[in-house]
Amino acid sequence: MSDSEDLESASLSTQVILAGVTELATRDETPAHAGEIRRTCNAAMDAVEGDVLGTVTEAEVARTLNELEAAGLVDGTRDATSPTGKGRPTYRLAADVGSVRARLADDERAAPLADRIDSIDQ
Repeated sequence: MSDSEDLESASLSTQVILAGVTELATRDETPAHAGEIRRTCNAAMDAVEGDVLGTVTEAEVARTLNELEAAGLVDGTRDATSPTGKGRPTYRLAADVGSVRARLADDERAAPLADRIDSIDQ
């Protein structure tokens, strides 16, 4: 998936995770680690019929964030302050918030996520 590719081909869980990063960015709460993003995504599940998707795991979020980073939609960095020097990766939105919201709104499955982000921005 590239920044210009339509999100319609992305899985619903990928869209939920991208929406989670976008929501955190809208709240100025990025960069955020996978656990924070997971909590935001799971809180948004009611908006996209959570019974269809369930919840996302931290492993699924981490895997998807790596894919979104490779696609240029998020930027990941590692904090080298941990005892092992590896740190927990944190992520921030690399794409434009408005364009992500618009692309989410174009997919009826993810449109409620765009509405949720819009309500934060107001």
